[in-house]
Amino acid sequence: MEKMSRPAHAKKNEVVKEIVDRLKNQQGMVIAEYKKISVAQITEMRKVALERNIFIKVYKDSLFSRAAEELKIEGLNPYLTGQNVYIFSNEESIAPAKLVDEFSKKFPELKLKAGIYEGQVLDTVGVNELASLPSKEELYSMFASSLIYPLRQFMLLTKEIAKTRAE
Repeated sequence: MEKMSRPAHAKKNEVVKEIVDRLKNQQGMVIAEYKKISVAQITEMRKVALERNIFIKVYKDSLFSRAAEELKIEGLNPYLTGQNVYIFSNEESIAPAKLVDEFSKKFPELKLKAGIYEGQVLDTVGVNELASLPSKEELYSMFASSLIYPLRQFMLLTKEIAKTRAE
């Protein structure tokens, strides 16, 4: 009987190590409750996440708690109840929050619970605030527009001056 429990122990330790590695390497991470979400809906979310280099995984809350304790991350335990999905991004810190925000509009049963941003545990309100921030691409686009706008205005003015002189 004891021999059978050891492989299970080893497997749990592997999962905890995987979670620890994910938490160490993440730029942003959120926890969402997915109770009453269909397999098709989760699959749709996973597909979009994959396109955005976001990793989604369901872990046992107790194993996630062990990994958080190992890394001395405090404040997550109150959120580690129910059917949770864990969403990580190694590239964009607000990408997981934006993904859940986007899909919770399509699937209201998907509930954002908490997240980690820059090493700090955030509650639902904090993560929702993050989700409302523009992404890097949106910021780059806004910046480019702000650079191009004065040039465009100058070109239109020059065109009008040339037009009036031609008359």
